Amino acid sequence: MRDIVAMILAGGRVFELSVLTSIRTKAAVPFGGQYRIIDFALSSLMRSDIERVGVLSLYRPSSLIAHLGIGEPWDMVGRGRGVKILPPYLAEGDHDPNQWYRGTADAVYKNLSYIKDHNPRDVLILSGDHIYSMDFRPFIRQHRESDADLSMVVKPLPTGFGRGRFGFAEVDENLRVRGYQEKPDQPRSNLASLTIYLFKTDVLVERLEENRRAGSSYQLYSEVLPEMVKRDRVFAHKYYDYWNYARSIDSFWQANMDLLGENPLIDLEKWGIRSRVLLYGLGDLPPTHFIEDCRCTNSLICQGARVAGQVDNSVIGPGVVVEAGARVTSSVLMNNVMVEAEAIVDRAVLDKQVTVGRRARVGHGDKTPLNREMPEAFASGISVIGKNTRIPEGVTIGRNCAVHPELKLPAWPATVLKSGECLGRPEGSTA
Repeated sequence: MRDIVAMILAGGRVFELSVLTSIRTKAAVPFGGQYRIIDFALSSLMRSDIERVGVLSLYRPSSLIAHLGIGEPWDMVGRGRGVKILPPYLAEGDHDPNQWYRGTADAVYKNLSYIKDHNPRDVLILSGDHIYSMDFRPFIRQHRESDADLSMVVKPLPTGFGRGRFGFAEVDENLRVRGYQEKPDQPRSNLASLTIYLFKTDVLVERLEENRRAGSSYQLYSEVLPEMVKRDRVFAHKYYDYWNYARSIDSFWQANMDLLGENPLIDLEKWGIRSRVLLYGLGDLPPTHFIEDCRCTNSLICQGARVAGQVDNSVIGPGVVVEAGARVTSSVLMNNVMVEAEAIVDRAVLDKQVTVGRRARVGHGDKTPLNREMPEAFASGISVIGKNTRIPEGVTIGRNCAVHPELKLPAWPATVLKSGECLGRPEGSTA
């Protein structure tokens, strides 16, 4: 589909994901064992034959850049096809770094030259940090048949769900948007915006230039979109299938749990999600190795894992080792985690290269109190351990805890981290 350019907003951190995004943008957070969250947007674009994609990066983009490469996993390599990272920059005459990508509208405005180079009929703008699978072609067809200046994807939500978190659109019988509220406490509609927008190119350029002159937040959703509802032809396209924002530790953990079961809500095989193949030494990762007397139930186990202990209701990433006598329950373990003998991990998220020492426990006791730094993000008892952290032998970590990346001895002050507590502070790292 050569007359559409896609722009993926992939620069945000999302503080509610705590230590998982202290070292990387949310779009680059590992998910489902062998994927990154941005893979869902890219795979949907690939399935929809959209081959020209700009990725707007900002916060700690190193791992995102390495993951995307030139776009070959998503068949976006060739004449007229490609994925291009569009980082923030200072133009001639700019001296204040705070002028870098002040908001989503500003980010797209500063890359209008990329859009104009391709001269598309329409521009598709979407977030790179949502979990879903969508064929955009019916959406594009509706947009053009209705002669819309802007079309937006919305999802009906249960009454009261998502208030204060999403934008909500009010539509008439023809799906024309007649009103829009951004994160209202009392929505007048149950149609939540999924941050998937399709603009006529000339209208987008005009509205972004206006926002550049008169805007204050420089955000598409809070300034450009409401103004267009007043002035332009704006239509909604309803989406009914699975979609997850995964904005908090609790919702991220739940999204991973949605991969499990006989009929998972996230069906990776049916969705056809693509990602970059991981290398292991000089070759690909070997098959999963299940050692004699191990036990695994209702779990997703990635290639290169070695399981000698017990794993139940969990997502196990590539290269993970669960030693004999160790037990992992209802948890998410990312690449190359080591769970040593007789250790217990229960209802936790462990980032890449975490080591859980012998007889250590992650997730112990009841789920109160809430996390003291982010109570709204840690409410269901999930604990999260940052990348490249070593939990010493015999240490016990409670519920709703957060341990920042790169933490090793002698930084551990005691053998028990009580529920709701945090330890350490973020350190520089690649993800």
